[in-house]
Formats: sequence, C-alpha cells, structure tokens
Amino acid sequence: MKNVAISRSSRSSEPPAWLEDVYERRRRRTLRLVELSIAALARAGERASLAAIARTSKTVDPAEPNGVSESAILHNQQAYAFYRQHADRKRRPARARSTNDRIEIGNDNLIRVSANRDHGRARQRYQRMSKTELVERLLAVERAYADMENRWLRTADDLLVWIIIVDRLLAA
Repeated sequence: MKNVAISRSSRSSEPPAWLEDVYERRRRRTLRLVELSIAALARAGERASLAAIARTSKTVDPAEPNGVSESAILHNQQAYAFYRQHADRKRRPARARSTNDRIEIGNDNLIRVSANRDHGRARQRYQRMSKTELVERLLAVERAYADMENRWLRTADDLLVWIIIVDRLLAA
C-alpha cells in the first residue's frame, strides 16, 4: 500500500466518504444555530453581525452551549447565505465623512479631529511615525487649536455685543 502525504492546510474538493455524515451533521447544526441566533437578535432589536451571531449562538440552545464560530458561518455556504440575507437588510448606510472635522496639514494630508477616538490606536500610529512627521502633525494641531480659539473668541465677542444690545433695548 502506497503512503501518500496530504497537506492538512489544503482543502481537497471532496471530503472522505466516511466523513460525509459527520460533515453533514455539522453543516445542519451550524445552519440551525445561525437561524436561531438571527431570530433571537431580531427579537432583541439587534443587528445580525458575525460577532453577534457567534455570541448569541452560545445561548439560544442549551443543548449546544459551544455555539458556532464566525469562521464556521463563513465556511458553511447555507449559513453564510442566510446571514447575508439578514445582514444586508439591517445594514446601515456608511456615514458620509464631513470635511468640517478634518484639518489640512499640507501634502494632501488631513488630520481627523475627534474627541471620542480610540487613544490606543492613535498612540500606536504615532509611535510608527518618524520624528519629522510627528513635528509636522504637532504644528498642524497647534495651528488648528489657535484657529479654533480665535473662532471661539470672535463668537464670544459677538455674543457679548448682542447681550449689550438686548440689555439696552430692554432698559429703554
């Protein structure tokens, strides 16, 4: 008998015949848990994402406490089709990026200014930058801060003028 090495990482087109029943049971289990999870998410008013389905699948059937993984959904054609059918309907349109929350720093680069950004990711991004890039970014932020402070002071002056005008009108 000839011993043939088969790579575990490459997928053959057909599984071994003796595993057909096992694979079919797992495919049906995955599809059933995905269906139950999407129904539970819909009842809860949540969006059906891969992560939400994987999380919910652990709770929808007490007999299957392990649930399904995101990769199991992606590799099961029926489960993935069912997920896509329900995910597309719930998908929100992408938010149009506003140019008001960006600052131009030259060379067609824009800095996004947002108070609720992920500081950990920003720190990692800054650590990968060169010293020159960091200096340019710092100078751009200082310019933006000065512009914002000037706008704030002009607005405060305008407000004070209006308060004085209203006060004089009321006194007359």
